[in-house]
Amino acid sequence: MSNPSFEPGRGAAAGRALLLVIALFFVAGLAWLWLARDRREVERASAPSAPEARAEVGRSPELVPARAQRSEGAPSRASDELEPFASARTNAPPDGERRGSLRGHVEVAGEGDFPREWKLVVRPSTTLPEREHAVERTLELTDGQSDFALADLPLGGYDVVAEAEGFNGQVLPVLLEPGAEHPFVNLHIVPAGTLEGVVLDSHGIAAEGIVVTLLAVEESHAREARTDARGAYRFEKLPDGAYELLLGTATAPLVPERHAVRFLAPHLTFPDLTLPPLGEIDVRVVDSFARPLEGVEVRGSGTNGGAFEGKTDFDGRLVAKHLPPGHFRMRLKHPAFEAQYERRIAVDVVADQIADASVRLGP
Repeated sequence: MSNPSFEPGRGAAAGRALLLVIALFFVAGLAWLWLARDRREVERASAPSAPEARAEVGRSPELVPARAQRSEGAPSRASDELEPFASARTNAPPDGERRGSLRGHVEVAGEGDFPREWKLVVRPSTTLPEREHAVERTLELTDGQSDFALADLPLGGYDVVAEAEGFNGQVLPVLLEPGAEHPFVNLHIVPAGTLEGVVLDSHGIAAEGIVVTLLAVEESHAREARTDARGAYRFEKLPDGAYELLLGTATAPLVPERHAVRFLAPHLTFPDLTLPPLGEIDVRVVDSFARPLEGVEVRGSGTNGGAFEGKTDFDGRLVAKHLPPGHFRMRLKHPAFEAQYERRIAVDVVADQIADASVRLGP
C-alpha cells in the first residue's frame, strides 16, 4: 500500500535548490581568491626590491648634483638642501635663509714659488647682481696650502681674489644663486713687478741720496726708496694699482708736486724727475776743546719741506744736500753726553748755496 504523504516532484525541486546554493558559494570563493592574489601582486610590484632599497639608503647625497635634483620651475624638495660641506649644513641660519659656500684652488701664473702665507678675500661685487646681499670675508692661510673652502655665505654677487705679498691677485666675479650655491673656482696670482726711474738735480746731474716715496691711492700705505750714485731708484715686488710718486718723504716732500702712476706688472720705467734749485747745509761739530766730534746725531726739518738726519763722521762733519730754500731747525746730541748738552740751532737755506752750521757740543 503506498504512502499518501510522499510527493516525488517536491523532493526533486529541493535537491536542485541545494545544488544551486552550493554552486554560488563555490563561485564566490573563487572570486575572493582571485582578487586577493591580484592585490598582493600589485603591492609587490610597487615596493622596491631589497637590493634596490639598500642601495637607495646607502647612496651618498653628495654624488647627486644639486642642479640635477630639480627641474626648471619645480618646487624645492628636501634633496635640494643637501650641501657639500658639513659646516655649511650645520651653520645654516635658523630663519631658513639659503646659504652657499666657495671651494677652489689657487695657482701661480708665470715664474715664482707659491707663497707660504696668503689670504682669500671675498667681498661684494662691483658688477654682479644681488651684490647688496653679499658680505665681506677674509680667510688667512699660513701653511702653503693652495686649496680653500669658505662656507656659510649668503647668496649674492661676490668678487673673489687671492692676495699675497709680492703677488698680484686677479679678481674673479662669482654669483651664488639658487641652483649654484656651491661653486668651485680657480684663482690665479701673478708675481708683482718693478718700478724704477732716475732723479736729476737742477743742473741735469744725477741726484744721490734723494728719498722717493710711492703712495698707494686706494690704501694708506707708503713705500720709500733712496737714489744711488746714478740717481736711480727702484721699487721691487710692487702690486698692480694706482700710485702717487713724490720726491722726499710723505711728511716733508722736497717739492709739493705729486706724479700719478698706473702700474702694471712686470715692469715700468718712470720718466726722469728733475729737482728745482736746492741748497745745502754743512754741519761741523766740535767738543769744548775744538776737536772734531764723531757720532753726533743730527736731525733737521725745514719750513718749506725737506728733512734730513744722520751722524757726523770722523771729522765731525755732516753735509745735508738737496734741501728746499727755507728756515731749518736742527737738533744735535751725542749718545755719550747727558741730555743737558743737547743743542738746538736754526739755519736759513738758500737755493744753490751752502749754509754753514758750526756747533760746539759737550761739557
